[in-house]
Amino acid sequence: MKNYLTILLYFIFLSCCNAQQFAVSDYRKELNIKLDIIDEKRLEKGVESLNDGLALENEALGNLESIDDDEKMIGISSNYTKVIKKLIDASELYKEGHGLIYAVFSDNCTKFIGLNKKMNHYASGTNKAKYYEIKGSNTLEKSVRIRNIILQANKAEWLQYKMHEAIELEKLAVRDVGRALQIYQDFPVEYNYGWENDVTPEQLAIFFNNPSVKLPPEDAFLKKPVDVTIAPEEKIIFRVQIAAHTVPLETDYIRTFYTGTDTIKQVLEGKWYKYQIGSFDSFESADSMQKSCRVPRAFIVAYQNNKRLSIKEALAKLKAGQ
Repeated sequence: MKNYLTILLYFIFLSCCNAQQFAVSDYRKELNIKLDIIDEKRLEKGVESLNDGLALENEALGNLESIDDDEKMIGISSNYTKVIKKLIDASELYKEGHGLIYAVFSDNCTKFIGLNKKMNHYASGTNKAKYYEIKGSNTLEKSVRIRNIILQANKAEWLQYKMHEAIELEKLAVRDVGRALQIYQDFPVEYNYGWENDVTPEQLAIFFNNPSVKLPPEDAFLKKPVDVTIAPEEKIIFRVQIAAHTVPLETDYIRTFYTGTDTIKQVLEGKWYKYQIGSFDSFESADSMQKSCRVPRAFIVAYQNNKRLSIKEALAKLKAGQ
């Protein structure tokens, strides 16, 4: 039993020492959100707290290594008690850091909702964001319950294990509320973000148990079906995609963020309505339009006979003269 405990603590110590420091980029890498200077500073303060927690945890585990196995098993010596105290303090620093980062994203979600209420406008079509808000809140509550249990812990290995269980939950909570903020800030344009384990429209309908979640908002979405058929072209063409959504958008709304004069084409691919401008024989011409259209998330797409091609595939075919 003693040998098992020693081996367990050794691997815990190694895993902690090898852990990289936290960075703001860890919590923004899948997001493209705008925050004011104060919130950016709050994020930095949150990360600083996380790294303080990591340093204190490493210090505690280093101290634990110097305690002999018998003392660890009994767990009542002053040295062992100090290790427990340091781990509990580290846990609180982790909780504080993630709580601050979560609050930055959550507060900005609340700002979006408050602004819409102030304008007497209900931002329907944002159930995906609400789903992630609810999911994030529930996950954070689970981590808080674990953190509270940790305060009563008296075994270092168990405390450290539960502490990292809470950390992983906090990371998920921050991720989900960050996704909610991304969706709110992009509203009413919706993108296929390519997020890992992203919620599907079918899952949303089940979650809210309300078919009306699929109804579009009146001010931004088309109320009548439109013909989205585009005549096929044998040659390869490049366009610039400026928006996409699971329901069709009004052209007048698209013009609020795309101020150019080019005709906006609507293409239906699967369940997505995609909005594109331009039609070019060369990638270079499309690239020039992408840079000049002033839509931050615009990107180039390629087609042949109405079949979507990857840019790499399109360029290869052009080079081969197909």
